[in-house]
Amino acid sequence: MHKIIHFMMGAMLLSSSCYAFSAPATEALMPMPKEVQSLAGSTTFEATLKVFIPKMQHAIVLPLLNSSLFATQFQHLQVTPRAAAQLHINITQTVSELPYLNMDESYTLTIADNKIDLTSANQYGMLRGLATLSQLLFSAKQPLQVNNLIITDEPTYPWRGLLFDGVRHFLPIADVKRTLRGLASAKFNVFHWHLTDDQGWRIELNSYPKLHQQASDGLYYTQAQIKEVVSYAAKLGIRVVPEFDVPGHASAIILAYPELGSGTQLTQMERRWGVFKPLLDPSNPEVYKFVDAVVAELAGLFPDPYLHIGGDEIDDTDWQANSHIQAYMHKQKLADSHALHAYFNQRVAKILAKYNKKMIGWDEVLHPNLPNNTLVQSWRGHHSLAAITEAGFDGLLSSGFYIDQPQWTSYHYRNHPLPPAKPAVTAKTVIGHVDFTLTRIKGSAVTGDITVFASDQSRMQAIVNIAGKGAFITDKVTKIANNYQVLIDTWLGPTQLTFSLTQASKDPAFVGNTPYVFRANVGGEIPLVQLNQQLKHQQQRAKLGNVLGGEATIWAELITSDNLDTRIWPRLYAIGERFWSPTSLTDERSMYTRLALMDQYADEQLGLLHQQQFIQRLEQLPEVSSSALNALLTFSQLIEPAHYYTLHHLAFLSDDYHQLAPLDKLVDVLPVESLTLKQFDYAVDDYQQQCDRQQLTALQSQLVMWQQVLTNNPQVFLAVNEWQASYLAIVDALQNKDALSESQVIEINHGTIAQVIASINRLKQARLSCSN
Repeated sequence: MHKIIHFMMGAMLLSSSCYAFSAPATEALMPMPKEVQSLAGSTTFEATLKVFIPKMQHAIVLPLLNSSLFATQFQHLQVTPRAAAQLHINITQTVSELPYLNMDESYTLTIADNKIDLTSANQYGMLRGLATLSQLLFSAKQPLQVNNLIITDEPTYPWRGLLFDGVRHFLPIADVKRTLRGLASAKFNVFHWHLTDDQGWRIELNSYPKLHQQASDGLYYTQAQIKEVVSYAAKLGIRVVPEFDVPGHASAIILAYPELGSGTQLTQMERRWGVFKPLLDPSNPEVYKFVDAVVAELAGLFPDPYLHIGGDEIDDTDWQANSHIQAYMHKQKLADSHALHAYFNQRVAKILAKYNKKMIGWDEVLHPNLPNNTLVQSWRGHHSLAAITEAGFDGLLSSGFYIDQPQWTSYHYRNHPLPPAKPAVTAKTVIGHVDFTLTRIKGSAVTGDITVFASDQSRMQAIVNIAGKGAFITDKVTKIANNYQVLIDTWLGPTQLTFSLTQASKDPAFVGNTPYVFRANVGGEIPLVQLNQQLKHQQQRAKLGNVLGGEATIWAELITSDNLDTRIWPRLYAIGERFWSPTSLTDERSMYTRLALMDQYADEQLGLLHQQQFIQRLEQLPEVSSSALNALLTFSQLIEPAHYYTLHHLAFLSDDYHQLAPLDKLVDVLPVESLTLKQFDYAVDDYQQQCDRQQLTALQSQLVMWQQVLTNNPQVFLAVNEWQASYLAIVDALQNKDALSESQVIEINHGTIAQVIASINRLKQARLSCSN
């Protein structure tokens, strides 16, 4: 415990330094409410909070209030008459004890005259208001003292979820409940529970018991546990939506019941990660009996009207090779595997309807013959979401919210389910055009083309077309010497492409902090009329559709109980803000300011484990003293894991991409983003604006402090094989106060030190700018 406390003291010192995040203009809340009106003065509460609740509301309100995080911040809650109470709670009506789609989650919070009035349409709005109150109390400058204000709040999207993968690595109920508490604090309202996949079946079933008996390693959720989770989530205002993945990702099903398969047979559980051949046989009547029985049991466990059937990543090899299935396709006049998949989904949809369930599926289920109440979830990107809504279906966005991937929080924050309206862009002149190939470590290359143009706003812009992924329009175009640099947010992550318009170029592309091989060749001329047709089409598509919201995803190939929280928190607060708060809220610096506070809030108030999990991994290193631990913690604030799926791809290349691989490296639990470097970069920006000598002195002192910690403890860092190369490179950069060459950045740990090198360069460039 003393080590954790010491670490927190270090974090506090960092946040109180002269280059810390500036104080937010409004209250430090996340997600930020729709409207906050500041009032004069403040209100202070006693350790025993006196509460007034209308008698007719006691039965529904009191249990929720007593179990809320807000209540834990007081020694006692005491129900009293209105005149004596400091907190007045009033809900207009009580509604279903199970949360539901489009429930009214609005609330009004008035803090004035030494009391709080919390008014909402129902108990779910009350829960969201209590979550806001809890954050206000935590961030108060004086204990139990909050600023007077009026908050009027409601969500932007009705569907705000997290997909939780308890299959690839089994995540026990304690992990589930802890995650649900975190979700409630960030105003999420859907827990999408991924329960079946190739690597396991995690639901206890009576109808087909061999599923959990033979295809789970004995690691599954009992029916009693599932009911407990559904009840627990409901008290937090969170719906639980199960996913039962068919007809693909079916290895576990076919291991237990091989007669349901299309060809490939299994003798043991699938341990590898990826897309596999076993598929259910859509021509087999027993398959639909199986689906019916499973849905019947799931309907009894999960009361939500939606049930996710997966439907993604179909390898049709077995379907193509199976003569019986091919004959069946001919008889049913199904032209190809896509038509067969759609036929299967239509029959599954009828089974779901029999049990009053609506279908959700991933992009691949999209077909005009599906019931019009089908909800389609996009993992492929905005181009896919546009196709979903153009076809008349409701959509959810998950692309850009894959938090099992290390990504900067700002990338997720810019990713709107429905992007804010922007002024129409029209090209005036075409500057140049290139074709490109971006080579990934694993998987097919990303190919496309880039057209740079001058817009009607007399500035450079670009449209980037990526094969199979649609088009991206950006005004983040810079000319650097003879090259052009384009920044776009793709499904890969924040993507930086550097190229020449006059000759072939091979500068690396960066996906976040990670370099990838990139080749660009000068393409043919693009007529202005053709370019403007592309621009018009892309901008029209962005305006279409009924999007219910989005879901972040925590796929568990590289996730266990030991690092779950480090991948989810605190980033999920920013995604929660994107789902809840107005689309006009886009200030990334304000977001990072509040995220730093949420990082503490989640640890200290909620008991989430994102900080502890990393410290515990460091403590497992041999002979780590308190001083060595602090040195390692300082170093950890200067590095980040490689972005996108780089860690997955490297594990694949080293033959460690499977269920039995030990996720025991420091990188497996390293915090996804360095908020310390974010603080530093914003302080450099301030210095460049003001050229204040004291600011420069503080920034240089920070570099000196980092250098001293690193150079005074070489034996600590050199003993950690995983960090040796990065350590030596950062020491060199700090000593020289200059940039590493690009080749060195590329070679060292796939981008692990790219951000600290960029931060050092940023200060160097600002210093040169201020000296001129």
